[in-house]
Amino acid sequence: MEMRKRMYHRFPVHLVEFTQNYSFWGNLPYIVKTLARMNNKSGSITMKGTSDNTLQVKRDINVEIAEASMDFKPLGPENLDAVLEDIEDNGTLDFKIKILYSRLDEDYRRVAFNEDTFLVRTELNKGILTLKIHKLNGPGHTTCSEISSTMVDEIIRGHDI
Repeated sequence: MEMRKRMYHRFPVHLVEFTQNYSFWGNLPYIVKTLARMNNKSGSITMKGTSDNTLQVKRDINVEIAEASMDFKPLGPENLDAVLEDIEDNGTLDFKIKILYSRLDEDYRRVAFNEDTFLVRTELNKGILTLKIHKLNGPGHTTCSEISSTMVDEIIRGHDI
């Protein structure tokens, strides 16, 4: 598969809500490995409920990579080697990042909320990484800038899978 097949044909280039440039010392395979490592990670946040009460909420991250320009497929350690086969050092890749929310109810059963879904375009050219992020749907508990910050934090950590 050619790398240009990793660009989603319906990416809303004119509706991007967040764009940021970073000096970057790595390559696109490094970014793909980093995002694969982010997949299925979770954490907790505090949110306001409907009656202004505070809720402790679990937040899970799901990462997908563009496939054949038409759709996305999950990105994780189990398919990382196959995905990396067609990734060049520089260029453009598109990802879909879903943030899923859930909390425990009074009977300690997990209750899911609507998810936030983001499209992320990564462009790497001559040491400059550009992140373009569009919120596709969801309640907005997570912002585009938080997605960018999370990605950059993971890149800086630089752990191998």
